[in-house]
Amino acid sequence: MELKKLEVPTTSITEVKKSPMDVFNQAREAGTAVYVFNREKVAGVMLTQEQYENLLQELHNRPEVAEDELQTADGLEEFLGKMRNALITGAAISAKNLDERMVALGFITRKTGFGGVVDMISELKESGKIVYQLRKKHEGKTIVAEVIGEQDSTSSLFDKLIIKKIYLKES
Repeated sequence: MELKKLEVPTTSITEVKKSPMDVFNQAREAGTAVYVFNREKVAGVMLTQEQYENLLQELHNRPEVAEDELQTADGLEEFLGKMRNALITGAAISAKNLDERMVALGFITRKTGFGGVVDMISELKESGKIVYQLRKKHEGKTIVAEVIGEQDSTSSLFDKLIIKKIYLKES
């Protein structure tokens, strides 16, 4: 098994205790948050005040979902309603956050290995979409969600993407 390199800055809780300002400087220089590990598990994430305020601004300014941007096969309206509440088309979202929301909706995670989102971003770049499968069959049929989008070129974070459309299909 090949280990994947986490493509975001990391530090240990020990380093945070020694010098929190060094971690903030690391976040500022990298232009992204710094994952803080405690005994090989993520304990938290540190980011600068400016980065935090930008995230809040993005959340505040996110557009509403247009009706035609989420499409579904007949009989899947319940999933469509849940997805409307969980995902906003046209807004930037991290691949990790997208995956967490899809899992909360009952889909199988797409994250793999350590960090986990590299394969998701690669799939998005190659095919223009990330495909999720519902854990349980719906009326005996497999449900697939295709999240159509693109990598957010305006973000300094490698795992940010913009959702354009979502299709729900039975197979």
